Amino acid sequence: MKLYPQSIAFAAAIAFSLAVSPASAETEDTDEVTQQCINLRSIKQTPVIDNKTILVEMKGKTYKRIDLRNRCSGLKIEGGFSHATSINKLCIQDTLRVLNSGGICMIDKIVDITEEEAKALRKS
Repeated sequence: MKLYPQSIAFAAAIAFSLAVSPASAETEDTDEVTQQCINLRSIKQTPVIDNKTILVEMKGKTYKRIDLRNRCSGLKIEGGFSHATSINKLCIQDTLRVLNSGGICMIDKIVDITEEEAKALRKS
């Protein structure tokens, strides 16, 4: 892969903006706490709830919900996704690729949820 100076500058700008962004911030209209990224090493499992929602069970029994920007066709049927990263994190606005079909989805929000909310998601 050939890198161009503009690509390096763009990547540096993205990395800088992530570095100075707060790790979490409350949304204005709800009490949800959203996050910019999840460390991949902290993830235990990522069950797909539906074509727009992924539950993230973290090591240590904490939970997060990933909301996708749009419906991601085939995500629920395929039951999983892949993600490429060079920073070992899953971040908002990252793209996910649906297993087998290759469909592309974009992360909109990463939200902290309770164990009760996680159980309710699994039942839905």
